[in-house]
Amino acid sequence: MENKTERNAMKKFYESMIIIKPLSEEETNQTIETVKNFLTEREAEIDNVNVWGLRRLAYEIEKQADGYYVILYFTLEPNHIKALENFYRLNENIIRFNVIKKDKK
Repeated sequence: MENKTERNAMKKFYESMIIIKPLSEEETNQTIETVKNFLTEREAEIDNVNVWGLRRLAYEIEKQADGYYVILYFTLEPNHIKALENFYRLNENIIRFNVIKKDKK
């Protein structure tokens, strides 16, 4: 059986940017909390959540000209990344996303 130290050694550091449809502040915060809950349920350690706010998109995405930009920094076991990407795809409030493995600074 693995101990917690061994599991933490397997975790990688990631940066994820999501663009949320222009919703009310409450709905936007609820979407961010849903993402954070998804990560913590998979034993992710969230280092930082940077909300850039509502910005004009370079081009329309799903007939939206604006979107809320949110950047999350977290550590997570690599085998959960596919599930995270599927979660983003299935969330109708998220119109774009990316997940990038980073070197922790």
